[in-house]
Amino acid sequence: MYAPIPALNLLKEFEDSVDDYFAPEFELIAFGDDDGGYPQLSDRIRPFAQATGSGSTYAIWLRDDRADLATLPVLFLGDEGGVHVVARDLPELLRILASGWTPMGGWDGVDYADEGEETDGGEEAYDPSPANPAFRSWLRDRFGLEAAEDPNELVRAAGDELAEPFAAWIGPLIPDAVGGRGAA
Repeated sequence: MYAPIPALNLLKEFEDSVDDYFAPEFELIAFGDDDGGYPQLSDRIRPFAQATGSGSTYAIWLRDDRADLATLPVLFLGDEGGVHVVARDLPELLRILASGWTPMGGWDGVDYADEGEETDGGEEAYDPSPANPAFRSWLRDRFGLEAAEDPNELVRAAGDELAEPFAAWIGPLIPDAVGGRGAA
């Protein structure tokens, strides 16, 4: 068993069945074995995936003590700084991943690049990934979910909905994280 979350165990099986990325630079990592670069948060987060090739990660935010960890919010822990709510729960993150858009974030916020946009390094940020069609099919078959039409809308909504509890929790630990929230 990879994680105490059935949906992540299914995702791990899917990831192991494909030979390439199914979402841009997304790759599962050892569940909860690392602090995502934020040791002060380690008791309330469970990192589970690489979000970008540069070291950003996704983590489950242990906001409360509910038993079903898949229903907890997902955070983006930026490799260049910034901690942001990106999804209200794991199924919502899977829809965002299936969209094929690339997360980009810093202290000011997190956003997903549109097709044709370029990153700071000049490369195109949108990358549907070779195994994305198989992932979309898997997501539909396993969970009855479709790729997000507008990932930015989902990220903004999650950030807005959880702004107060997120700021109350993270503010004392990482004051810079409260300045920006949700999608840029």
